[in-house]
Amino acid sequence: MFKNLKDEQARQAIINDLDTCLMVEAGAGSGKTRSLVQRMVALIKEGRCQVDTIAAITFTRKAAAELKERFQLSLEEAFARETDPLKKERLDQALGKLERCFLGTIHSFCAALLRERPVEAGVDPSFEEIEELDDALLRKRAWDEYLLEVQVNQPEALAELDKIGCEPADLFAFFDKILTYPEVEIVTEAVPEPDLSQVKDELICFLDWAENLLPAHVPPKGWDDLQELINKGNRYRRIFDLNDPLQLIRLLNELDRKPRVVKNRWDDKDAAESVEAAFKDLKDSFLLPALQQWREYCHYLLVSFILPAVEYYQNLKAEKSKLNYDDLLLRTASLLKENPEVRRYFQERFTHLLVDEFQDTDPIQAEILFYLTGEELNERDWRRLTPKAGSLFMVGDPKQSIYRFRRADIDIYNEVKRLLQKRGGRVLTLTTNFRSVKAVGCWINGVFKGVFPEESDQYQAAFAPLNTVRDDGAGCLSGVMKFTLPKVARHRVREIVELNAEQIACFIQRGLNGCYKLCRTPEEKKLGITEIPQPGDFMILLRNKHYMDLYARALEERNIPYQIAGGSGFTESQEMRDILNVFQAVLDQEDPVCLLAVLRSQFFGVSDYTLWKLKKAGGCFHIDARLPSSLDPQSREILNDSFERLRRYRSWVQQLPASAAVAKIISDLGAIPYAIAGQQGKARAGYLVQSLELLASAERRGIASFSELVSYLEMLMEKGIEEEIDLYPGDENAVRLMNLHKAKGLEAPVVILANPGQNVDVTPSQHISREGDYPRGYFLIEKRKQYKTEILGQPLNWDNYCRREEEYLNAEEMRLLYVAATRAKNLLVVSTYPEKPQASPWFLFNEHLTDVPVLDDEDSSGMINLTAKKPSLKQVSLDEARSRFLNKDTTIKQASYHSVAVTDVVKSGKAFPKRVDTGRGFSWGRVIHRVLEFSLKKEQVNLELLIENLLIEEGRPFQEKDEVLKYVRGIMQSPFWKRVLRSSRRFVEVPFSQRVADLLPAETLVSGVIDLVFQEEKGWVIVDYKTDTVSGKDELNQLVDYYGPQLDLYRRFWEEITGETVVETGFYFTSINEYISR
Repeated sequence: MFKNLKDEQARQAIINDLDTCLMVEAGAGSGKTRSLVQRMVALIKEGRCQVDTIAAITFTRKAAAELKERFQLSLEEAFARETDPLKKERLDQALGKLERCFLGTIHSFCAALLRERPVEAGVDPSFEEIEELDDALLRKRAWDEYLLEVQVNQPEALAELDKIGCEPADLFAFFDKILTYPEVEIVTEAVPEPDLSQVKDELICFLDWAENLLPAHVPPKGWDDLQELINKGNRYRRIFDLNDPLQLIRLLNELDRKPRVVKNRWDDKDAAESVEAAFKDLKDSFLLPALQQWREYCHYLLVSFILPAVEYYQNLKAEKSKLNYDDLLLRTASLLKENPEVRRYFQERFTHLLVDEFQDTDPIQAEILFYLTGEELNERDWRRLTPKAGSLFMVGDPKQSIYRFRRADIDIYNEVKRLLQKRGGRVLTLTTNFRSVKAVGCWINGVFKGVFPEESDQYQAAFAPLNTVRDDGAGCLSGVMKFTLPKVARHRVREIVELNAEQIACFIQRGLNGCYKLCRTPEEKKLGITEIPQPGDFMILLRNKHYMDLYARALEERNIPYQIAGGSGFTESQEMRDILNVFQAVLDQEDPVCLLAVLRSQFFGVSDYTLWKLKKAGGCFHIDARLPSSLDPQSREILNDSFERLRRYRSWVQQLPASAAVAKIISDLGAIPYAIAGQQGKARAGYLVQSLELLASAERRGIASFSELVSYLEMLMEKGIEEEIDLYPGDENAVRLMNLHKAKGLEAPVVILANPGQNVDVTPSQHISREGDYPRGYFLIEKRKQYKTEILGQPLNWDNYCRREEEYLNAEEMRLLYVAATRAKNLLVVSTYPEKPQASPWFLFNEHLTDVPVLDDEDSSGMINLTAKKPSLKQVSLDEARSRFLNKDTTIKQASYHSVAVTDVVKSGKAFPKRVDTGRGFSWGRVIHRVLEFSLKKEQVNLELLIENLLIEEGRPFQEKDEVLKYVRGIMQSPFWKRVLRSSRRFVEVPFSQRVADLLPAETLVSGVIDLVFQEEKGWVIVDYKTDTVSGKDELNQLVDYYGPQLDLYRRFWEEITGETVVETGFYFTSINEYISR
């Protein structure tokens, strides 16, 4: 399509230079995955390998599913174009054996290798791969068991911690962190306890002197920060003995602040300046050095306490035959390193390795790749290996390396690049950008040419321009624009966000109302996408997870659909917290605080006044407690109802499987409809549905008891979830709202960079050095407090390692901004706060935004305010409503109509025909139905990804994906399906409710859902899918007769509702891929 590309030679080398190992540095929008797929097809077509000797490794499972689909399509297209008989035969064979090609994550690849050679790897052949949350639970269990063992057998170890004022609970976060780096040596060194007498004397001298300079009375506006610190120090030393090192260190930690001095709150401004200078000198010369010495002294003691816990955890995993993601990598690397014969075996199995998103590689992953491709089978040092000619292909963009916190290390990327070139490989650069219009690309080049160096260095990737090929589009919004926000008092972040959210929502609404247009690519035009913006055209990016709910609320107030990814909504969900409290109250009935929280929650709504009356009457907070006779009737009824519900929940927990009890309690609480009816209801209800799915999945993996599931839910609330589900999967026409890390690999016509009021803190807490023979880790040991983090221990020379790590983090921050800017196809909008520009995470862009258009200066016509007016409520109305709800005879609790399903009406009194029972259950049918539903609703559907999500949603085995895919593709290739696609109009999953006075009482509604109805020239055709297993013609006829009345009712209802004629009805039996008309 595009000719004379500046990187055409590199693109040709990818498909022609098949006997050279390549690293392709592909800029944003240059077609990284496409290059990888082209390489795979070329290798097969030219006979360099078979499809089953290729291993293509991706970063995520979702990417693997997409890669598989694109690979198959590319093979089919190449087969159709090819005229050479030999090459055509190779492509045909590859298509026939496509399922034998490995396309997946590095972890699934390593698991496959370990299962094939478990003896040499030293693992149990039946080992279990555990997900991150299961691993988190195992870590917590190991930590708790280790502490118990220490308490019983090594009380002196706890005594050592007590001497330095540390609680074991303060160390779990550090224990959890170092388990993420199992291959790293934790650097620590024993040092003598520091002498703190000098800092104590200097501190007392300062406090005595400064106290005399304070005002005699509290200033009208209160003490300033420095005055408050002086007062706190003097109060503390009069209560506690500063000769005790622990008490002194606690005071020093409290004084480790940067206090703000307000001179008009001092009697003498010169005194204020003198005290401020003296405090700074005291802090720099004595306080900070003393804290550093103490922390260095504690570091060795704390690490020495934690390392046995690490060993305990490793032993617990081995005992249970469980391997986490890191184990899979480490065991595989060790297997290949120590066993030349195994290395030879797998090199013959996988002759060509191709890796996508290599800039995010794990250090151990690089090691594995060289072992699997290196010629020298007996060489144990992976850095000395020479990959076989053409055996290794890696594609990535070092300018998008943004996962250092997840072990992705640009040092390793640079080292692999150097080694590959040294051993005869090539590094190619792709700079053509097919994504962005020229105005966006030109602006991005101008920004980052001054950020990235000409040649890559230890910390940063080299600059490479975006050579864009898309024109801007006349009459359409394109390029770069900005929002500017007015000054907010004290620069309050929340208020800045609220204003910004309003700006963004209004701008999006104007687009949806047709007030501006977006240019479309030829591919988009073929799909019928017009220039009028759609919700799915917009992506809102935030640097972190904070305040995402405010942007969602602004969209929701205008009825703009949205999807959230990477937010903190799950961990902050009030419904989830209240439900967790209910579970804990049922588990621990002797915890009155938890019960009190439940009674006061949104699901029980007992007022504080009622609870006070219970306590005043002599009652207690226990679900089995007898209510006092002196309690008034209304309070008695409220509390009786609440306690009865909790006792009912307890009985469900005792009688039902754990996940069933969880689901039943959530249903009885009405949590899902309550959540979906409120603000951001779709997301809030989605968290509840997702928690049910995750808990059911955990139960299938062996987390079976109710208490274990509650612990699992607690861990979910603490850790959060990687991917949030959508209550309506398949509907992607929604604004995407996400944090920046989630946006990598994505694109949108309009990208809006939001929240210019809150930058990120890149203060390091660790540094990993991979120089030398083995990696070494320098870690701070910290304790989280409500508003700050206290350092408990630090390694020697931490300042040097900290400065070095800051270089890495600051360089990565620049790469994050590059990722943010390069997501935009047509328009990049940057939110700015001119009153405090340095507070913005998009600060780098400020000097390049001077001449760009300001969106908030535009005419706001076309905006529609859909915000509902809040109702006015009076206390008397609430009291009347409450009394009606609590009345057992109230009409609200009495059914005014009955509802029955169509299937119940037509099957009443009829015996079901004999049939083969596959044991699949109703959920199998639901999966088939929903795949067909979404396939007709959308022009393009990623079938594999859709099927995976639906199997997870229905709690079915992941292995059924291929069978579902086979079923569905068979249907889609049938004459029936082609007939449906030719129809002028079609609807799927059409719900209805109708009265049938001649069949049922007048107050009864018949409800149902029509699977498919489509309109042809002669009239409407109604089709019902059936997933029954059919073994013969007789059984088929019996099923048609049995289900026939159902179609008769569908015909009747459709004609009554629409007033139009139904000319045909029929069943589609998916098991035999046959349509039967009636």
